[in-house]
Amino acid sequence: MSSENQSELDILLQQLLDLTLNFTDELNTKASEDMEYFVNERQDLVQQLRLIMDVQKMDDLQKEELKRILTYDDMIQERMLSVKNEAQEWLLQRNLAKTQRNIYENKYATESYLMDKRK
Repeated sequence: MSSENQSELDILLQQLLDLTLNFTDELNTKASEDMEYFVNERQDLVQQLRLIMDVQKMDDLQKEELKRILTYDDMIQERMLSVKNEAQEWLLQRNLAKTQRNIYENKYATESYLMDKRK
């Protein structure tokens, strides 16, 4: 077991934990841009972990640390689903308003004439 790989695993797990804790702090106020950043950063760390784990297995402490990090996933997924539903509702309301607006807008042909008859 290489101590260099061991410390790389520990460093990556710590970075993953820090990223997760920073994201879950005030989770209910996170915007979709924050979520996108979090997902991209997390994916980079996970890919690095996988590369190291091809050469090195995790010890029991590292496995426990990873399990601890993963306990936040349900909370994160719930918030992401909530933001998705909010965006979906906003789009539905916008499309409904657009449809209603189009109904009341007068659409006249540009070549049509309005003729009044005199009595």
